Amino acid sequence: MNIALVVDSASDYLGQEEMIEIITPIEVVPLNVNFIGEDTYLDGTTITHEEFYEKMRHSKELPKTSQPAPQKFYDTFKNLLAKGYSVIYLGIASNLSGTFQSANVAKEMFNEDDQGKLYLIDTETVSAGVIHLLELADQLIQDGLTVEEVYQKVEERKKDITGIILLETLENLRKGGRISTLQGKVANFLNIKPLLKIQEGAVETLENFRGKKRGIKKLAEMIQDWREDHEELWIVHSYPSKQVVIETLKEQFSLDSFKKIRCIKLGSVIGTYASENSIGIIKF
Repeated sequence: MNIALVVDSASDYLGQEEMIEIITPIEVVPLNVNFIGEDTYLDGTTITHEEFYEKMRHSKELPKTSQPAPQKFYDTFKNLLAKGYSVIYLGIASNLSGTFQSANVAKEMFNEDDQGKLYLIDTETVSAGVIHLLELADQLIQDGLTVEEVYQKVEERKKDITGIILLETLENLRKGGRISTLQGKVANFLNIKPLLKIQEGAVETLENFRGKKRGIKKLAEMIQDWREDHEELWIVHSYPSKQVVIETLKEQFSLDSFKKIRCIKLGSVIGTYASENSIGIIKF
């Protein structure tokens, strides 16, 4: 049976420095990004990561992001079904965006037979976490597993994924209404850098640090623990480049023991709230 994969742009599959190689046919449904007074952009399609951060840097208002309309998913699914594919969609955590719901609405627009060929997975994660599951699905498909088997194994693996990210500032969360103006002002005055955890679709604060160096040191300790059992390190960031990320971490410890380091730059959707120069890791 032929299988195709679909992700939304909050996976950050598009626009990376290093190409993410997926052998299975894949489609990306972009979320919408809107800056006040400008046309709406399609995340990763009509606006690059670099263009997004440049615009956000000079914008007085935080950009607005919104999920694709169900019709966007319907058209994508319909095109793949017409080519004889069964479809697995790996979506951004439903607790963080209405995107997964849009995909579900699109699925309901098909007849019963076609609905049986659409497998929708709420990954309960974002960005590199989705990419990890995407690569797992691709490998399983290449190994010859059925669409049902791939779906089940990805559903099982998603429970193991945890994202840890150190934010550069709380200003974007304040602008976006996620924290109060007073909280934002106090945090900026005290130079507070929050360390957040994203697991099973929920976001929680692990710790707050006075200054970034202390936050990076804590992140480094987590990476030290991680490398005892893993040869590959997955970093998420909103720095200008991978090289800047590596240099930032090298100030705390050596990365030489890792056989491979993956750096996934946050795109418009997560970058809107994470802000520039945030850094974290994906554990699985």
